[in-house]
Amino acid sequence: MKSDSSKKNNQFLVVGTDTGVGKTIFVSLLCNYIRNRGNKALPIKPFCSGGKLDLNMLLSAQGEGLKESEINFWYCDESVSPAAWEFRTGGEIDINYFVEKLRKWGKVDQDYDILLVEGVGGLLSPVTKKHTIATIGQKIGFNVILIAQNRVGVINHVLLTIEAALSRGLSVACIILMEQEEPDDSAADNIELIRLHLPSIDD
Repeated sequence: MKSDSSKKNNQFLVVGTDTGVGKTIFVSLLCNYIRNRGNKALPIKPFCSGGKLDLNMLLSAQGEGLKESEINFWYCDESVSPAAWEFRTGGEIDINYFVEKLRKWGKVDQDYDILLVEGVGGLLSPVTKKHTIATIGQKIGFNVILIAQNRVGVINHVLLTIEAALSRGLSVACIILMEQEEPDDSAADNIELIRLHLPSIDD
């Protein structure tokens, strides 16, 4: 799968087919792998809520002594989405603030070999009343890494997300299926069936 050559190939938006599919685990594992090979990866989780376990995991994987505020730009103790927080509190999230913060990190090419920005839930998960995670990808031109759980139903979830990404002009770098502790009967065939039914995503 090829990325759009006009976009930087070392900056990725990690999204899921749903919440709880393993995005933070994947980003942490990839950061550790890159670090063990003598390179540097920068994981960013702009939005976080309901506890800081994910943030601590990413900070540990990054291993360069960054502060929490440097990888997380919005946090809520309640387990709610940023958009739901807007509804509940009457507050307003400035999407351009997050975009500019991410752009600044993306310019630090001399310090980091790869930038991994973890989204909230799925590609179309709302982060404000008007914007979704896809909006951030579009505004910055991130390549998309799609995370899904290798279980029954994943084929439809993956194909819908890929079509949504392509229709918004986003470049898809790869699809990662996270294995389950107790795989169901579909797990052995999901990868090949997804491959067979993928739309053309090569530029």
